[in-house]
Amino acid sequence: MSIESKLEKLSLGDEPSVVEEVKKNGVEKSGLASNIHVLAGKAESKDDDEAIASLTLIKALAEGAPDAQAVTKICLSACLEQAAAKNKAVTTAATDAALAICQNINPFAIKSLLPVIFSKLPVEKKWQTRELALKCIESFGERAPKQLGNALPEVVPEVTACMWDTKKQIKTASTNAMQEALKVIGNKDIEHMTDKILTAITKPKEVPEIMHVMAGVTFVQSVESPALAMVVPLLLRGLREKNTATKRQSAVIINNMSKLVDDPIDAAPFLPLLLPALETNATSIADPEARGVTEKAVEQLNRLKGLADKAVSTRGDISKLETEFKKAFSAEDASGGLELCIQHAASVSTCMMDLHFMEDMQWKKNILPTFTSYFDAVKTEEKIEKVRVEAEGMLVIPDEEDEEDDAEELCNCQFTLAYGTKILLHNTKMRLLRGKKYGLLGGNDSGKTTLMRSIANNQVEGFPDSDEVRTVFVEADIQGEQSHLSCIEYVFVDPKIQALGCTREQVREMLATVGFVPDGKAKPDHAVSTLSGGWRMKLALARAMLQKADILLMDEPTNHLDVINVAWVKKYLNSLTNVT
Repeated sequence: MSIESKLEKLSLGDEPSVVEEVKKNGVEKSGLASNIHVLAGKAESKDDDEAIASLTLIKALAEGAPDAQAVTKICLSACLEQAAAKNKAVTTAATDAALAICQNINPFAIKSLLPVIFSKLPVEKKWQTRELALKCIESFGERAPKQLGNALPEVVPEVTACMWDTKKQIKTASTNAMQEALKVIGNKDIEHMTDKILTAITKPKEVPEIMHVMAGVTFVQSVESPALAMVVPLLLRGLREKNTATKRQSAVIINNMSKLVDDPIDAAPFLPLLLPALETNATSIADPEARGVTEKAVEQLNRLKGLADKAVSTRGDISKLETEFKKAFSAEDASGGLELCIQHAASVSTCMMDLHFMEDMQWKKNILPTFTSYFDAVKTEEKIEKVRVEAEGMLVIPDEEDEEDDAEELCNCQFTLAYGTKILLHNTKMRLLRGKKYGLLGGNDSGKTTLMRSIANNQVEGFPDSDEVRTVFVEADIQGEQSHLSCIEYVFVDPKIQALGCTREQVREMLATVGFVPDGKAKPDHAVSTLSGGWRMKLALARAMLQKADILLMDEPTNHLDVINVAWVKKYLNSLTNVT
């Protein structure tokens, strides 16, 4: 019996056979795609038995046929509406079905459910429907924390509005949802303040005191959109307070946090809110010092805005990926179930782009099941990879015009770096100009030394060959078996120096340029074991310069050096105007 026939006379107990049919034949062949709106209509039926049977089937499909989620999620609206039914059995079935959809959907697809959920939150809706919608948002916290964090700029304003509701159940549900949201902001600098942020939403009188506490926070972690989504409403309130001190503290916090925004696109949604309020204060605050602090914050946000305007943002823009999927599958005129699947895939892939999940296996795992009803698996995998490559291109930030256009370009490449099974850098661009100085910043085990050794060993894809650009990795450590050698011999016996055909006299001359002279503190004919850390670094630099290096790679060159030697290394490196 077809699904269409079963839906005509649907009753409790039919769920296993329908789910099995969908799992066996897919959403198209089974008839689920063409009849999903019929099922949604029956779920909203005034006939309690029909509604319960339909809602139970929706729950079973959400839990038992995950590959059908692109179609099944259409029923979420009906489930939320039935939460206000008079029959308790119907409301229970509706709650179970709605939560089953939210808890079993691909985590990267939760944004596709938000428009429906948000449409059920206005005060005109029945409170039971609003309460269930808020519980759906709360359920994302445990199931999809990163994805919920990505959605916070949209979620926070909607939930905040509900926290002022007069209905006790709505207040409780919205507070619970906001508490889950606060758990996923992912910023250790403000995690300890989540309770205070929650308090500030419902108790505006507490804002000045909370702003005072936040002004004492030292921000060191990169600031991303989840943290901004939580803090910006509080900062806006601070900027609008009558008290000048609170306005000043808000400006200080904004200035400090904005400097730690790595991706300007993270800040883009909040700039239209913060800039006008700051600009108003910059012209209206009477206190000159507070006004100056506010002006600095305005200047900093305008700088961030300039960077955000330059970046081509695909964040949350499902339409671009939808177009790419239609093009890849030659489905520009797609309708019905296939159109639903393409929209679902676009939603999943857009979220993956936002969160930088761009590996081919990640895309295959999260998107391939969506199209199993329509295309061959091998063909589908090829098409998904085609879209993924296009998506990677969308994430590339256009190069800024360099002022030093006249400087010689030594390197301009894009590469991926891995250590074992760990991806350290993915599709990373690197451009180096002659005579410029560059720094690598990163935590322990983030791949700084690995990158430099890979460059020195000519293992970085796209990096110029050593015949074109001579790259030297500067190491100051003295190997034990060489510690008895004199400074001149230590440099002279180096295989690379030997390969260049350098003479001992050339070695002596180069050592003299960094201070190795017979009557100096470090003598060229004395053993290297007698050298301090500072002189070992000078020895390493001299050896590197003998190799006529175009690029010097230095791993923590000031380690174990005193102030005088640090100053010397700094001055020496800056004097190398032709070496990068």
